[in-house]
Amino acid sequence: MISNFFVLSTRGDTVLAKAYHANPSSSGNTAGTDSNAAHERSHTEAFFRKVKFWTEMEGVVNSNAENGESSSSSNSSMIGGDARATKQNAPPVFRMADGLSYLHVKRNGLIFGCSTARNVSPSFVVELLSRIAKVFKDYCGTLSEEAIRKNFILLYELLDEMIDYGFPQVTQTENLKAFVYNEPIVVENISHTGGLVNPKTASASAVHKPVIASVSADGRRAINKNQKNEIFVDILELND
Repeated sequence: MISNFFVLSTRGDTVLAKAYHANPSSSGNTAGTDSNAAHERSHTEAFFRKVKFWTEMEGVVNSNAENGESSSSSNSSMIGGDARATKQNAPPVFRMADGLSYLHVKRNGLIFGCSTARNVSPSFVVELLSRIAKVFKDYCGTLSEEAIRKNFILLYELLDEMIDYGFPQVTQTENLKAFVYNEPIVVENISHTGGLVNPKTASASAVHKPVIASVSADGRRAINKNQKNEIFVDILELND
């Protein structure tokens, strides 16, 4: 379904990324992993520039390309008319020159995006990205670049349970509790009110509390005498 998943910061840095399918154009390349990684870095950078500097003219050119019109005719019609390249917000779904469709949502200044080479339902994938952002927030307590960087092991474990070979599996926070065993590193939320709120009023910390019961709101691990120390290992057996 989806080929790649990534989370970008406001500067365009890749905070989190996971590839589910190899790039078809580099499948015959002996470089393998290195070429795929370089491909993903270059195309996430191109995706961020597209989102950051999206203009109305680009939207018209993309729509004309989908309708089969040539770029030269569309450009000449824009030059002859009064069309101007006004900056706009990029649509959640668009196609790029690499032949992949890119879908994204924005949450707390972060861009949750993915790419796919298949004809998928845009609303379904956008809902999937929103679910992933919600699960990340539930497990980290707060959704920020620092929280994702400090909890990348936990978030990769969540991605392994939520998406399998590009297809969504489990996207509910309650259902994931039985499969996820890493504990989050709680990052303090920056709450600057600017003097608009009475300083004697304490803000609710339950909003930024992870859903894992063994971790409190201040990031300390609760002591449970009945807790067992267990290690879970996946054994894959290949039969030739």
